[in-house]
Amino acid sequence: MLTTRSQRWRDRRSLFVSGDTTIDPRRYAVDIVDHATARAFINDHHYLTRYPAAQIAVGLFGPSKGGTPSLDGLIVFGVPATGAVITRHTGFTDAARGCVLQRLLCLPSVAANGESFFTARAFRLLRRERPLIEAVVSFSDPQFGHCGGVYAALSGAYRGRTRPRQVLRIAGATISDRTLSKIRNLESGHAGAVDQLVTLGAPRPRPEEHPRDWLARCRSIGVLTQARQSPLFTYCFELTRAARRTARALPRLAYPVRSDVLREQLGA
Repeated sequence: MLTTRSQRWRDRRSLFVSGDTTIDPRRYAVDIVDHATARAFINDHHYLTRYPAAQIAVGLFGPSKGGTPSLDGLIVFGVPATGAVITRHTGFTDAARGCVLQRLLCLPSVAANGESFFTARAFRLLRRERPLIEAVVSFSDPQFGHCGGVYAALSGAYRGRTRPRQVLRIAGATISDRTLSKIRNLESGHAGAVDQLVTLGAPRPRPEEHPRDWLARCRSIGVLTQARQSPLFTYCFELTRAARRTARALPRLAYPVRSDVLREQLGA
């Protein structure tokens, strides 16, 4: 559904708040949260329940309830699927100088402009905690009605759309190329990646079964299915002067609008 109201998520359900509400910064605090808290919050509320490969998580804390501040929003800054995600959209040759905004979520109790207030302050904390990181790449998925209005409000550089591609999904969740690579090549963390798929409904690998063969078996029995991922809207936030200088040669395109989202949803 296309709307001018602000989209929120609670208990994995899409809700909307009036666009004429304004957040009162005096009633909110923004701070680092531990990954266990962030993982539980994402699992409870976000439509993408899997916790990404995170670097830091930042919480939006609202008015206290019973003396305890209420966690009303979360941003997760994470590791990209490949270093090329960073180098392509920032201009840096060192991918460690950038990260990806993997999750952004505010509950319906937060006013309409809450995301922009929250994200701007989260960027400050990211720079404090990870001073090497000078740019942040983020994607908006039109399949969920997103075109990046929050990122445009924060003057993020719009880089255009990704190419459509084929992905593997299990129980509706897209499995990242990085996760699949870990499993196929027995890289560090592959056991946890296997557990992730098993939790989503895949059978456990058989004794002596190579993970590559196990993935093939999951596809053959229909547990892992192939799907087309629509192009994503791509944004980059240049957080330092050096990042802005480096990115001068990269495109800063006109922001997409709701009609672009509608065309993507209709497969045009």
